[in-house]
Amino acid sequence: MPRLFPFAYLALLSHLLLAQATASANVPVEQQRPLFLRAEQAIKQGQPREAERLMAELGAYPLFPYLLYQKLLLGLDDTTSVEYFLNRYAETRQAILLRQRWLERLATQGEWTRYAQNYRETENINLQCNYYLALANTNRKSDAFNGAEKLWPTGNALPDSCERLFSLWQASPSFTTEHVWKRFALALQKGNLTLADNLRTLLPPNLLAQADLWRQVHNTPRLVLNCSALNPQDPVSGPIFAYAIDRLATDDPLLAQTAWLLHKDRFTITAEETARMDRRTALALAGQRFRQAGAYLLELPNGNADAQIRGWRVRAALSRGDWPGTLKAIDLLPAGEKMHAQWLYWKARALEILGDTQTATKIYHLAAKERDFYGFNAADRIGMEYAIAAKPAQLDGAILERLAATPPFLAVREFLALNRDSDARSEWFYAIKLLPPNELLAAAKLAQLWGQDNLAINAAAQAGYWDDLALRFPLGSNSLVLKSAQSLDADPAMIYALVRRESAFDPSAGSPVGAKGLMQLMPSTAELMARRLHESPPSGNALLEPERNLHYGITYFNTLLEKFGNHFALAAAAYNAGPNRVEHWIPAGHALPADIWVETIPISETRQYVAAVTSYAVYYQLRLGQPLRRIATFLPDVAPQSKPDDKAERSLSVGVCD
Repeated sequence: MPRLFPFAYLALLSHLLLAQATASANVPVEQQRPLFLRAEQAIKQGQPREAERLMAELGAYPLFPYLLYQKLLLGLDDTTSVEYFLNRYAETRQAILLRQRWLERLATQGEWTRYAQNYRETENINLQCNYYLALANTNRKSDAFNGAEKLWPTGNALPDSCERLFSLWQASPSFTTEHVWKRFALALQKGNLTLADNLRTLLPPNLLAQADLWRQVHNTPRLVLNCSALNPQDPVSGPIFAYAIDRLATDDPLLAQTAWLLHKDRFTITAEETARMDRRTALALAGQRFRQAGAYLLELPNGNADAQIRGWRVRAALSRGDWPGTLKAIDLLPAGEKMHAQWLYWKARALEILGDTQTATKIYHLAAKERDFYGFNAADRIGMEYAIAAKPAQLDGAILERLAATPPFLAVREFLALNRDSDARSEWFYAIKLLPPNELLAAAKLAQLWGQDNLAINAAAQAGYWDDLALRFPLGSNSLVLKSAQSLDADPAMIYALVRRESAFDPSAGSPVGAKGLMQLMPSTAELMARRLHESPPSGNALLEPERNLHYGITYFNTLLEKFGNHFALAAAAYNAGPNRVEHWIPAGHALPADIWVETIPISETRQYVAAVTSYAVYYQLRLGQPLRRIATFLPDVAPQSKPDDKAERSLSVGVCD
């Protein structure tokens, strides 16, 4: 058979698709799946004619675009066929993937005009840099350098395409030493010392000493406390000083705050950086429960106070038991924020402590309308029933059938049928991106019907539908959670709550730091549990096995409960942030009400985590048909540790400079 030119091949392909799509449309997909797998294997083995023969019988098969995409990857120089696919299957995920691979090929070949014409906005940094290179190589250098300036401020190493773009920009008058210093500081903040050293070479000789000093300050930030370390007349000294204070604030916020207040006016520091450091030092003090934090937070101008600052003003007052101060901080909130259940609850708590029980009760009633951590706590304060009335989503079956019959969802279903869960998830998230908001709930119900609890939870959240508790807090396809909890003598509601928060029932879930599976276990933690159970440590992807993951995860949580006196909130915080941190957060000298302890957890992720899993445990009691334990039973007072709190008495050695 003679070799066909691209246009002839496309004509043949179009004819085959038209002729065979009708025929294959009537063939059950169960019969088409083996053909798909054989065609896919033929493509991988470099047998194009066999692949084409099989593909001719799959024109209407939901994964046909996936096969054609795989085939085109082997011939990206066939521009006509690539462009045909991008037009014919423009609404598929494979079109996005093919365009990316094609653009990479065009960049390698230096086809900059075609690259610029076919580029589409993307988060892929390599493609972005190549786009600006394309502009630079097609007489649009001004636009190219604007793009380079936008991508430049990062402490991360970037692809070679970006470095080539930056090299062009650096040879232009628009590139300045201020750009170098900006990225140099970001590289140090990221701990990317190799990048910092490379950036140092872009500085003129007269600035190398300052760069070296900055590197020293990165390792030893206390150097700036020496009055002779920095020259206030040097413009770079201000950024170096602010950088050192930022570093100090992590380990010794009181020292950082004192040094900042004493010395910031000696240096030239931008108003933006000054505001950032005022905020940074005040939050660092609040996060470690220093009594001085409240005053510094209140000194920040309201115009610069975002939700985080406003929230920590309240928490700083709570942590020092200042109930009038708590009310004052809540009064500073915008009107809309004041009506959130969180701040209604704390306003009522303050009023109750201060003796105004009548007003407190009214406000508790308002907060208790919400079915979250604060609403449940408010209900407990006044003996109300929880507002947990469920309202399952009512959708016409025809809507679900129509959605399931659309090409993106047919592709999802096929990948699931082929046990290709990773491909199915990728197709799913692409498919729901295309949906209007009113169809997201239908997608959630579809995922639930398919037994994909994780996908159902995600879509329901995107739809903003919170009333279908069976959708948001599933049980059906995860009976293994119940069995595992019971076998290890753990409260099933607690374990369900943890799994729901950790992975939303996705057994293949992973995190950037290496946590895996349903309970997001770190391999080191799983090894420790295996040794404790006299088992061989799990290897490879063993932690993605649901039964094994639950076994080690529940065992670990049980050890945390034992360590922290069966206190659910403390154990949950330790599961999220680590037991060593939680030990540091335990109050010294006196017991602390658990609601205050949770509210003043320094790490926002952990604070939200504990609040979520505690309220989820309430939901799962109901879902499991357990007798309702009110949320107060999960939150006994946090007993004090024996060592005294010495934060307020730390001695400081910050000299006053002339």
